[in-house]
Amino acid sequence: MTNEQTAILQDLIFHTVPGDLGEKLDEFRADMRQAYASASGAAKADAAEAIAESAIDLRSVLPLWNLQNADRHGASVVTDGQLDEQFEANVALLEELGADAEAQRARDEAAAITVSNLAKIARMTLAGELNTHWGNDYASGLRKAMQKGAILVTTNPVLVDVARKEDPEYWTPVRDALREEHGSAAEPVTLAYAMTIQVVLANARLLRPIWEITDGDLGYVSLQLNPKEATNADQMIEEATWVYNQLADELGGTPNTVFKVPGTAAGITAAERLTAQGMGVNVTVNFALPQQIAFAGAIEANSATKVSFRTQMDGRLDDPVGEELEEAGVADWEEVKKWATTAMRQREYRMLCNPPSEGGLGFRKSFPLAASGRGAWNIERGTSNGPVTAFITVFPDKQEDYDAQPREIDPDGIWTELPDGYLDKLMRSRIFRQAYEPDGMTPEEFIDHVPAARTLKQFGEAYDEFLVWVCGG
Repeated sequence: MTNEQTAILQDLIFHTVPGDLGEKLDEFRADMRQAYASASGAAKADAAEAIAESAIDLRSVLPLWNLQNADRHGASVVTDGQLDEQFEANVALLEELGADAEAQRARDEAAAITVSNLAKIARMTLAGELNTHWGNDYASGLRKAMQKGAILVTTNPVLVDVARKEDPEYWTPVRDALREEHGSAAEPVTLAYAMTIQVVLANARLLRPIWEITDGDLGYVSLQLNPKEATNADQMIEEATWVYNQLADELGGTPNTVFKVPGTAAGITAAERLTAQGMGVNVTVNFALPQQIAFAGAIEANSATKVSFRTQMDGRLDDPVGEELEEAGVADWEEVKKWATTAMRQREYRMLCNPPSEGGLGFRKSFPLAASGRGAWNIERGTSNGPVTAFITVFPDKQEDYDAQPREIDPDGIWTELPDGYLDKLMRSRIFRQAYEPDGMTPEEFIDHVPAARTLKQFGEAYDEFLVWVCGG
């Protein structure tokens, strides 16, 4: 499917007045029928794919943002029956054209969305029955995730590097054009940011209609700053400001992006100054309540933007906690470790999100975000219907796992009670104690916390590999 066809589908689903949907889709199908008949090879396949994707859109979560949004259109919204009718018209066209495989794919994917647990989370939240949004913890595949309700996407050096590996036919020419544009004398870091901006723009354009419809509450791309500058606040701020301006020029206005700043002492300074300038942040390399407290306070005091995130990297904390529990002789350490971030998340929410009347600080300028989950339990224990919206980003393989069987969605999943004795067992891990106690670490110690040190090392190595590729390796 071409970029132009993607833009057409975006316009159909997000910008069409409900009463005009039938006419607009008739025009779309006529254009695609002509394109299919006059094309061959890849162009013919692109036309069939666009028809199928339009059909899937109609049976997805996407119509709830515009076509079925009563807050925007009152009683004139499109009904489920009308969407079904248009879905069948698209599938019938595919069958008429002989694109039977695409017709079957449309039916299969639409059916899968109907029973998707992630789509159910999205629908419940949009209906006011839940207050938890989810996003794609990956730099590619966003459009398919959006059909199931994803409203944000996260990127980092590892994920951007994966995106270019997964689709070299698309990204290698983009890289080559950037190298030619910037010249042979360009610094590798400059090329890396130029390439990252292209990945971010592709995602930001997909999410931008949601960002516009929600007045900037949702629809963000998280953009990782250079992980090798985790101790240099001035450099992080300089790079973020440059990238922000580039994105603003490309998008024609305020970017629907937030900058990932590391959970280090320098990251606190960067978060303070960036949010004071109206740029949202997403605190990454973040595992501990002392980090959450420090960053939430800095953002609350300084932010001139209404949306920032505090990512809790679930599996990246649970795994080293499990290693220490095993060394300490905890027999059921593999199960106990899965509750480390559950305990963390509960304490974080009570302290930072609950209102003062309930003993919390009532912070409202940064939102808790669960990421790097290792299994369905990370999602099940991340859902909330509390006063502050909770966010979860999910790897594609974990999305498949979570949707592999029917599940009940618990609006209070975040408050799932730890099994008896598990907190005592978790306390046998020094890494957990540092993370769980509000005064478990000072800001100067954040960078040496085991999961932080490991994550920064991995991000740095992936960044080096990305630089080699960007420079032509």
